[in-house]
Amino acid sequence: MKRSGLGHFPLGQAVPASDHAVCVSLPTVSDLIGYVKKDPSTLKTIKSGYPRFVRNHLINQVDQFLRIERGIKEGPSFFFQNIQDSKYTLEFFSIENYHLEEVDDAAWLSFPTENQKTMQIGSFIQHSGTGVSSRWAEDFLIRKGLLNTIQKQNKDFISAETEILKVISLAHGPEIFSDDVLLASSGANAFYSFFKVAHEFCLKKKRFIWIRLGWLYLDTIEIMELLTLESGEVLVLERVEDFTQLKKIFHTHGDQLAGLVTEFPTNPLLHSCSLQEIKELCEEFGVLLVVDPTMVSPKNAKVTKYADVVINSLTKYANWQGDVMMGSLVFPKLSELGRGLMEEVRLNLNPPFNLDIAQMGRNISFYNSFIEQTNKQCMEVANFLLAHEQIKQIYWAYQGATGKDYEKIAGANRPGCVLSFEIKGNFESFYDSLEMLKSPSFGTEFSLCCPYVYLAHYGLINKEDGQIKLRGAGLSPFLCRLSVGLEPVDQITEVLGRALSVSAQN
Repeated sequence: MKRSGLGHFPLGQAVPASDHAVCVSLPTVSDLIGYVKKDPSTLKTIKSGYPRFVRNHLINQVDQFLRIERGIKEGPSFFFQNIQDSKYTLEFFSIENYHLEEVDDAAWLSFPTENQKTMQIGSFIQHSGTGVSSRWAEDFLIRKGLLNTIQKQNKDFISAETEILKVISLAHGPEIFSDDVLLASSGANAFYSFFKVAHEFCLKKKRFIWIRLGWLYLDTIEIMELLTLESGEVLVLERVEDFTQLKKIFHTHGDQLAGLVTEFPTNPLLHSCSLQEIKELCEEFGVLLVVDPTMVSPKNAKVTKYADVVINSLTKYANWQGDVMMGSLVFPKLSELGRGLMEEVRLNLNPPFNLDIAQMGRNISFYNSFIEQTNKQCMEVANFLLAHEQIKQIYWAYQGATGKDYEKIAGANRPGCVLSFEIKGNFESFYDSLEMLKSPSFGTEFSLCCPYVYLAHYGLINKEDGQIKLRGAGLSPFLCRLSVGLEPVDQITEVLGRALSVSAQN
């Protein structure tokens, strides 16, 4: 890699500020708790963060401009990328008494007061990825004369998109071409758009039961539960290796089954299933098989020979700078079942904003070399943690029995950049003393660590039934998920080692 500064941000120091950053650093447990509890004293210090969790300050400026112009002073507001998604959301939650208008092809929705239903809208935008891009907001403010920032624009959006499609299709395997790939505004929007179309399609065939195999990413879980709430059912099998139980589900429900959704490997425990066996089972019963290899990248885990549809967040790995959101869907030509949904999904998804395409076009040239380097880095860090006396448990692509299923597809020494672990010492001391950026994202040039359950499932930690649910899935509240960056490996292990030593003393 030849980009100046790539991988050279010293651990323990801040990453250079970006108006479009998708990372937020929460250096102490008190900062973390304030963030998940939405404590104003914590949130007001955050300028930019993961866009579906923190509304970018540029979007807030657009909101203030519209409020002043329209004379709307109080109440919550939301931005959707298009008017259709905002109307669908209002109808879905049966909401009245609102102000809705189109703003530069996007939609601005505001309410006089906050209530339970407006809070549901905020969560829905997060899980569905239907909000606007910070670059859309920046472009709006510049055109209104409200911002002096000079955008580094690449006007040739078509060439940038062509390059992105080329790189991503090749990463999935030789049987995938650019015309098999759709781009969405985020990985969450890619899954939401597909699942919404697929569920409606399957309902017409009287197939209404979906299988969720493994503990998956928060937004995937929430969208499946939400969209099937009144017209379907989600059966959950937490243990991806329990093929006997999975077969029972197929034989019990038969032609009522719509599809199976899994990650390869899962987030955050990195468990891998036997895709070949699952593919054969799905084909026997005419069931959609949806696979997401985001945790390790499709370049490492080439799953298109098995899946009807492949979902991938390009916010990770492809966006190694941590400054743009995007997702992709791949519809292999060999799958008539998946391919038949492609055009309807294309009509329903949110395409990336042009300036996001331009930025991703600049980032994508380093995609392959970034993955190759982080594979090597992660192997070394995993070996360090496996040998450390203060590590209670490590979860990574090559772990235990499920690692064999991963290796069958990915081969050796290709773990991606992510691993999770539990420590034996004091968790708070470890977290507070860890001189590393704390963020819920991964796949960036700078290393990131986060207490995953606190950030993604804090609501479950404080409830007894939630704690039971977490234990059943094998998730400890003190699980740390580490994204290994491009800093020298000895720096990464030294920082981890110091924090582990501090935790052992408390």
